[in-house]
Amino acid sequence: MKVNLFKLRLKNYLKFVPFYLIGSGFAFIVDITIFTLLRTNFGTNYSAFIAYIFGTITSFSILLLITTYRLNKKRFGILIHLLIGLGTLIINILVLNSIDFITQLYNEILYTDILNKSNYYALITKTISNGIGFLWTSFMTGKLLFKNN
Repeated sequence: MKVNLFKLRLKNYLKFVPFYLIGSGFAFIVDITIFTLLRTNFGTNYSAFIAYIFGTITSFSILLLITTYRLNKKRFGILIHLLIGLGTLIINILVLNSIDFITQLYNEILYTDILNKSNYYALITKTISNGIGFLWTSFMTGKLLFKNN
């Protein structure tokens, strides 16, 4: 019984992923652009939070256009989408701070003088953290909010 349920959920998830990739692709571009531009001035955590807000709204808007919405009220859906995104934000902040910590531990002078001021470093670390958070977000969004047509 549990194997069949797992197969069904995996099948539904795999059907939803191509649609989610479109929405998350646009959100990723918005998210990474905002984070990269803001990180050197506002730091990792504030920049990640601001980028998360804009990325989540972008993702939700695109998914509304290309998929079938599961809920009756869109306002309730954006709240759920923001909560799912909050899980992703926590994952992103944990990964970003871990990378900063490891890099600083490895070579504090390199981190302080060069990497902490570099937009390329921000771009690379945000790409890594977004990749890790992608599985959580795509699964939960497909399960709770949207379905493929």
